[in-house]
Amino acid sequence: MKRFDRLTLKNKIFVSCLGFTLVVSILIALFTRALLISSLTGELKKRGVGIAQSVAESSRVHILTKNRAELTALAYDARLGNRQKVVVYLLIADNRGTVLAHTFTTGIPEGFGPVAIEENASGEQVADMRVGPHSVFHITVPVKEGIYTIGSVQIGMDRGHIEGLIDRLRLIFLSFLSVVTLVFFFLSHRLALNITRPVTSLIRYTDHLSRGDFHFLGRTDMAPASGGLEDREDEIAILTNSFMQMTSRLASSTERLRESQQKYRSLFHSGPNPIFVIHRQTLEILDANPKAAEVFGYDRDALTGMSLLSLGNLNREAFERAYPEGKSILISSKVTLFRKDGRSLFVNIHANPAEYRDRDAIIAATTDITELVEKDDQLIQASKMANLEKMSAGIAHEINQPLNAIKMGSEYLTMMHERRNPVGPEELAMVLTEISAQVSRASEIVGRLKSFSRKADFAREVISLNRCIRSVHKIVGRQLALQNIDLTLELDEAIPAILAHNNRMEQVIFNLVTNARDAVNERIETTGDIDGGMIRITTFSDGDVVGLVVKDNGTGIPEDRKATIFDSFYTTKEMGEGLGLGLPIVQGIVRDYSGTISVTSSLGQGAAFKILFPAQTNQLPEQEH
Repeated sequence: MKRFDRLTLKNKIFVSCLGFTLVVSILIALFTRALLISSLTGELKKRGVGIAQSVAESSRVHILTKNRAELTALAYDARLGNRQKVVVYLLIADNRGTVLAHTFTTGIPEGFGPVAIEENASGEQVADMRVGPHSVFHITVPVKEGIYTIGSVQIGMDRGHIEGLIDRLRLIFLSFLSVVTLVFFFLSHRLALNITRPVTSLIRYTDHLSRGDFHFLGRTDMAPASGGLEDREDEIAILTNSFMQMTSRLASSTERLRESQQKYRSLFHSGPNPIFVIHRQTLEILDANPKAAEVFGYDRDALTGMSLLSLGNLNREAFERAYPEGKSILISSKVTLFRKDGRSLFVNIHANPAEYRDRDAIIAATTDITELVEKDDQLIQASKMANLEKMSAGIAHEINQPLNAIKMGSEYLTMMHERRNPVGPEELAMVLTEISAQVSRASEIVGRLKSFSRKADFAREVISLNRCIRSVHKIVGRQLALQNIDLTLELDEAIPAILAHNNRMEQVIFNLVTNARDAVNERIETTGDIDGGMIRITTFSDGDVVGLVVKDNGTGIPEDRKATIFDSFYTTKEMGEGLGLGLPIVQGIVRDYSGTISVTSSLGQGAAFKILFPAQTNQLPEQEH
């Protein structure tokens, strides 16, 4: 191969064409020879079978009568004429293997005997054998009388006859190959010369171009040495012009590519947010900008090779989605990532498909939204406190009821003690049991308020939507009943769990219920129908979706206000009665957990808020009944 590599292009083409021609010619010759051998061998076998079958038809009676003279005559007749060249011997045997006739002039060779034939043999048998100096196809044909085999005719066909024919054909093939080689030698030489001539001219032109000489096209000393000068000059001129244009475009493209790379490096290295280049399949970090190393506390070399999933509670399926062509999409919102020292931060992750060093990659840009999440938590907490403040009178009333019962029990025991009246065991047990029950009731009320008012972390866990609804019902159900509003629950106990947070979901349900309460009270004040207040909470599931509907028979929402009710600080209340944070907070929490919220309403007919969440079918929490 090294010697071939050192050849000129013309000689490479010449040697390649000539070698290819020789190989193809040899393969054709070998294939033809194999085909002829196969064909001649098959024909020889067929001819032997035909001769044996002819003798078998004529020898049936003579085998039965053991007429050796007639059988010998039949055997020698089979070798008359041209058959003598291909038929080495022929013998006839009975069904016991006894030779009745043969054509061996010097007797049957030592070690050779007729092939045994089975009683139920129905066709000829062919075998390669060596009989004396001859290599033969030994063909055995059974002689049948009805269904019985009475003997066999066995014939040896000379394989040397075929080899003689092949030897004669070999000389013809060699002559053919010699002629073909000479013809293609001449054609390959002319082909190589004609192919390389314009290339040689182009090399000369390129050499001038490299020296900056662009005035050589009209010079006569640059014309080809022979044949077709004008045509060949025009072809070379066109080729040279195309080469110069290609070089110019390549230089321009290279400059634009260099500018693009510089712009990418500038954006990547000086970007204000962490940026990662990750492998599309394994999510291995292939590269990271300096800001990523600064924010997460790792060296850039340490980040390279890590899995992006190791930085936080990321959802792998979000990275395996289909990306719109040329667009960056938000694949994870408000996810928690962890720095090297264990501190957490909330980020949004935008991703865009790309190619990095011939590998499918994803450019993942993260935006730190920790401060925004904390402000959202503060707004949610402020909304909770505002709702609790509005319901403080009802909460105080709920707590006063068990306190009054405790006071009555203690005053009764005190009075009986002052009067020195004995208290019976049954009465004492009844009073103490009631006091204990009321203490537990008051403790439960305070516990529910503490749990609801507690600041909620932004987290995702598998929760039961029905359990959140029942928790809110325990807080507001009695108070709504005191306001003549019937709060009914129609909960499907078979719904799957969802991925959310208990405290935040209770805030969503609480806000919707308090808004419904206000709408119902406004209608009652307007119409005077004090017995008609109704709020109904329904849960359901449909395939991989879990739904919640909060419906009331309040005043309803005008058609022109439906598009603005989720705007921040939008409110229909008087100054000082609300900040308009309820529905925007509800919508924000629902979206944080990949849900949707919609409203249907008619003025004067009430409103129904419908929330849908993706179901979490892999893990179900224990349902609370």
